[in-house]
Amino acid sequence: MARSDVLEGLSRVDQLLEEFDLRLPAESPRNADFRADLAGLLVVLIAATYENCVKDILVRFAESKHVDFGGYASRSYEKINSRIRIGDLKKYARNFDPDIENVFVRSISKKKSDIFARTGIDIVKCYDQLLDWRHAFAHQ
Repeated sequence: MARSDVLEGLSRVDQLLEEFDLRLPAESPRNADFRADLAGLLVVLIAATYENCVKDILVRFAESKHVDFGGYASRSYEKINSRIRIGDLKKYARNFDPDIENVFVRSISKKKSDIFARTGIDIVKCYDQLLDWRHAFAHQ
């Protein structure tokens, strides 16, 4: 999946956030509960969008190896739901090939280090937190 595809999928979230701030200013205390509910819905939307990206990447990769493998992957990952934590992604990569898992682990480690060096933010912890918020909101 091309980066542009991911950005396109998340651009709607950016548009919603702009509308969110225009129509429901944070300065107004009467908007607090409604803003909190909408923020929860946005977290669910972001996680669902990402889940779809993960599914699409897994299926496209499998299809690149063989059409039947693509069909198998499509059926296997149809209900991936919230199983998209880093540990889950490592397992999916390992299912394809242990070398792919190693590349994935090195890539995540490098990105994590680079972003932490620039910003002081641990993207893996932020990612896990986003998924925790999604789960908490969806099951409250």
